[in-house]
Order: sequence, then C-alpha cells, then structure tokens
Amino acid sequence: MTRDGDQKISIKIKNGVRCNDSVIFSPIKKHVDSIIMSTTSTKKRGLSPAVLNVGPAAAAAAVAAAASADKPAKKPRKKAVTAKSLGLTKDEFDSIKAAPIKRELKRIVKKLAKQVDDDWHDGYEEQAETKGEWFEAIQEPLQAVLDIGVGKKTALLQCNEVLKIVSDSFYDLLACPCRCDTKDDLSEMDKQFELELPWGETATYNASSGYPIDVWSYVWVALLRVHSNLGNLDESLLLQCIKDAHDNMDGAEMIELPGYLYDQDDEKYDICTLDQRDGKNVPSGTKLAHYVNDRASEWKSLPTTQKVHRMRRAIDRRFDGTPERRTRDYHLQYDSDDSYGGGFGYGVGGYGRGRRDCTIM
Repeated sequence: MTRDGDQKISIKIKNGVRCNDSVIFSPIKKHVDSIIMSTTSTKKRGLSPAVLNVGPAAAAAAVAAAASADKPAKKPRKKAVTAKSLGLTKDEFDSIKAAPIKRELKRIVKKLAKQVDDDWHDGYEEQAETKGEWFEAIQEPLQAVLDIGVGKKTALLQCNEVLKIVSDSFYDLLACPCRCDTKDDLSEMDKQFELELPWGETATYNASSGYPIDVWSYVWVALLRVHSNLGNLDESLLLQCIKDAHDNMDGAEMIELPGYLYDQDDEKYDICTLDQRDGKNVPSGTKLAHYVNDRASEWKSLPTTQKVHRMRRAIDRRFDGTPERRTRDYHLQYDSDDSYGGGFGYGVGGYGRGRRDCTIM
C-alpha cells in the first residue's frame, strides 16, 4: 500500500513485521496485520503476499496502539485522608494515628516480655508494675476516640483502628508467660483513670484495671452508636466495625452488643451484670440495635481482623538457660527447689521444667 508523499517501506509478515530494518514481533504484528487487512483490496486479502507497502505514519500508529494495549490499566489512586478532610486540627488528627499508639503499647509489652525472660520466678513485682503502666497508657488513645469519633462524629475508620490496637495489645500482654496471672494482677492493683464523655457537662466514665475489656467496649459502643445515626453512613464500613467490636468485646463483664452506655452513678448500676440501662443524654442506640440484630447475618459473615497471640516461651532461670543468666548459683549441689537435681535442674521436672507454651486469644 502506498500514499502520495510517503516513502515506500517493505514489511515482511511471515515471522514478524519488518519496518525500516527494525523487527517488531507479536503482539504488535497482530495490530499491524489488522491495519493492513483493513486497507488492502479484496483481491489482496485472498492472497498470501510476502511484501506489502505501508506508510511510516500508519506503521508508527500501529506500534503505539500495540504498546498501549499491552500496558495494564492504572488503578485509581486512593484519596489521602488528611486532618482537613476529616475536619480536624493537626493535633487532633495526630492523636488517632495508629502507628504511634501501636508503637508505645508494643514497647510496654516487650518490656514485660523481657522481664519475664530475665527472671520469671522472682521478678513478679516489677512485672506487675509494667502491667499497671500498660493500663495507664491506654487512657490517652481511648480519650482521643471519645473526643473525635464520638464528640466530633468523624473518623470512624481511624477510631475503630485505635480500639483494635488497644484490644490487640491486651491479648499480646496476656501472651507474656508471667508467674502471676496478668488479669489477676490488674484486678488486685485496682488502678483507675477517668474518661470524659462527650455528652453532658460532667459526664465521666471511671475505668478500672479490674475490667480492662469493659473499658474499650464502652467506648466502642459509643462510637458505633454515633456513627449509626449519621445520614452519610458508609454501611459496609459500619458493619465491619460491628464485627470488630463483637470479636474484641469477648470477655467483657458488663457489655455486649448492642450494649448500654450506663451511668456509673445510677442507682441501678451493677458492676457484675449485663442488666444495665442507658444514662442521661447518651446517643440513641436504636439504629445500632437494628444493624446488630436485624443484619447480623451480614456482619457475622465478614472476616475477623482479630489476631491470635501465641504464648511466648518462658525459661525458669533458676535452673535452666545459660549459666551466666541463671538467677541461682547453678553449681550448688543441693537446692530445696530442685530435689534430686544436684542444682542443675535435672530433678523430677527434667530439662524442660521451667518452660511453658500454649495459645491464648
């Protein structure tokens, strides 16, 4: 094929396409074939020509079409979530960022794990102090969720992530094989902090270390209630948040979905029962109850995001581990805690006497 003013170019089609001494192989060949077949005469289509003439402009267009066809379509870029897009100040937005909260709580858990590894048997007092430190550290992120997710009625996704991090950190804490039970330690130390509630001028919630799961469960119910009542609701997000809350409330003493936002000063408030009632001025729970009960099949079928933490390996360093890390003089011949072991931990319990391994949620 020729056009006026175009230079004649020979294109061979048997094993590839030759254009100006450059060989272009399939799939580009297919595009060039389609152009040639659509522009040649009926007579030529019935032939098997070895050489056809195509102008350089048509050849270049064929190459460009082939190149663009082979490129995968670009995915639309996700819109960045900023403080401005959520109607927050920079400090407010920073207070619900997941990474710093997760990093701080993980630091405390690692501190406890190291204390257990260093001295499982005799280090229980400092281990208890670290557990108390963890409980005090969850106050700030929970208050941020109340202020922003409940008070300002925004950032449901970010606030839900914060609550998941707090809950996950608790189960990570339980995976440290302390000599004294972590839940018992938290209950006996009876640490407390106060959360300011964004309804009523003086409404507060007194969080107790004896009921840690109830603390974030209460905040979660408040968050879900507020966002269930919004007109511009993302239902798919809300249903996933309900699933997350349900999974992470397991073990709470006073709350289960759809839950009550009880007033601790109420005469009917009972710390040991689920039979509670809403306090004054709390967000309505009618719509949340609809999603929890009437659409249970939808959110229950969603995948869980809760992690499973395996119990860490513990060594009783009175009798086990390398000699330089022993908490007892390992060369002693007699030890009242190591009957018949000759001080080497070879007694009734054998080699693995101080090791523990199990799985918890």
